[in-house]
Amino acid sequence: MNKKKVISLALIVGALSGCNTVNQSLANRQEVVEIYHIFDFKTQADVATVSRAAANGLAQNTNSVQSSTPLHIGNVVPAEPGKFVLIDMASAMGGGMGAMMQLAAAQNGSAGIKVAKCDGAVWTSKAVRNISGSSNLTLYSCLYRYRSGYNLDMYAVFSKTSGGLNGLLQSGADAVVGTPEAWVNKTILDTVRAIEGAAGTSGVHVEGQPELGPLPAVDKLGRG
Repeated sequence: MNKKKVISLALIVGALSGCNTVNQSLANRQEVVEIYHIFDFKTQADVATVSRAAANGLAQNTNSVQSSTPLHIGNVVPAEPGKFVLIDMASAMGGGMGAMMQLAAAQNGSAGIKVAKCDGAVWTSKAVRNISGSSNLTLYSCLYRYRSGYNLDMYAVFSKTSGGLNGLLQSGADAVVGTPEAWVNKTILDTVRAIEGAAGTSGVHVEGQPELGPLPAVDKLGRG
């Protein structure tokens, strides 16, 4: 193979490699992310104080908060806190509608619609944050009272878009204001901080996935 052909082949390979890189950046992507975390608060503060603080913490970073305080008439405060469970809505519904939901989820590359079930919780909430063209968050919270205090179980599911020309612009904005994951972390931690302030105690992280990662830069500014 002569030198000219070698150079031409190298140029073609380089061009194709460059196209692959461009395609990776411009391909539209939709990703669904699930997060859960559980925190323990040792306190004798009443339910109203803790739940009000939790709602106020959620409201700092979401568009809407729907909450409920179920009655527990005659129930004895348990020695250990309860724990949320996840319900797959397609499986729960069953029948034709459930099958249609499962098919739609498979076609969209997602695991289906899940919700947190908070049996035994003294307070529950569903908070939503929608950012057009960027991400959609639904965050479920279950507050469980027990003899030594409370457990707050939080389950977040959010979808985020990336890629394409809009995605490139969004990536630039994320670098400045923080990624969707960072804002989910902040929403969770702001709720914990609100309870800590109202109940005069420190929250302890019990478990969760994935690990609570970086927070938006504005978090440090807001906390001095």
